Amino acid sequence: MELQAEVDAPRARLFRLVASADGLGQWLDGAEFEAHVGGNVLLRLRDAEAHGEVVAFDPPQHISWSWDWTDAPLGRPSVLAFDLIEHGRRTHLTLRHVGLPSRAQRELHEELWRYWLGRLLEAAAASGADVTSAGASAS
Repeated sequence: MELQAEVDAPRARLFRLVASADGLGQWLDGAEFEAHVGGNVLLRLRDAEAHGEVVAFDPPQHISWSWDWTDAPLGRPSVLAFDLIEHGRRTHLTLRHVGLPSRAQRELHEELWRYWLGRLLEAAAASGADVTSAGASAS
């Protein structure tokens, strides 16, 4: 599944929101995050907790980590990725969650990520960014 948005902000600012414990904590309910390949990831989203390990780290363009629920594992690995491409003053943000085990899980995670992406965009706007949603696909 994939979601996209255009943000009127430098990608370095957005990258901090998706690739640091402090940044993630501005739009998630809590985060422990080690920003390097192999680093541990622990995210709190309401009453749920997800964990993983950073699998790719290329600031300020890309971050991805493995993903699984702590209390209700998906049964196979999945990966959450953020890509940020700078277009002048704007940044194109793409969030992808790949490797989900079923169509039902893809739909559930798309709904989940639509909500949390909205919170990310609110955090970006609070930092002075102008945000426009660009669409989604559940491929």
